[in-house]
Amino acid sequence: MATATIENVFCVRPSSGTDIEVLNRLAELAAAIVPDVFQLDESIKSLPAVAAAIDTAGEWPDDLYMTKTPYDGLENSFWPRPDVEDDDSVEVEAGASAPVDVTIDVALPQNVSLWDEDTSGHEHLGSFQIEDGDQGQGSLAKLAKNDSQGSAYYVTYRVD
Repeated sequence: MATATIENVFCVRPSSGTDIEVLNRLAELAAAIVPDVFQLDESIKSLPAVAAAIDTAGEWPDDLYMTKTPYDGLENSFWPRPDVEDDDSVEVEAGASAPVDVTIDVALPQNVSLWDEDTSGHEHLGSFQIEDGDQGQGSLAKLAKNDSQGSAYYVTYRVD
C-alpha cells in the first residue's frame, strides 16, 4: 500500500456564505414586499446580485477538515485529528494556507475530500484524487473545488 503525505492546503476562495435557503427567504421577502407582478419580476431578477453582495461583504473563512471517504463528519477526518490535536477543524480564509503534514495510507486511486464544519451542516468544499502515476513524482498540487459552494483549494502532496 502506498503512503501519501498531504503537505499543505491553500485557500483560493472559501465557500459561499449564501445557500439556497437564503435565496428562498429572499424570494419570499420580495413577494411579500412587492405584490405587483412586474415589480416582482424585477425584484426576483435582482436576487443573484443580493446574494453576491452578501458573499462579498462576508468572505467568512472555512473551518476546514479532510476525509478519505465521501462522508462528512470529524469522526471521519484524517486532518486535523480531533483525538490528537486541540482543534476539531482549521480556520482558513481566502489567500491563506495551512500546513497539513499528515501521512496517510492510500489505496490508489484515493479520493480526498475537503469539508467546512458548520453548525448548520458540513459543506463539501471539493475533492481531488491521488492516482497511481503520482507515486514517486515528488510534490504535486491539485485543485479541489465545488462550484455550487464557490470554494476552491489547492492541496500539495507527495506519494511514496
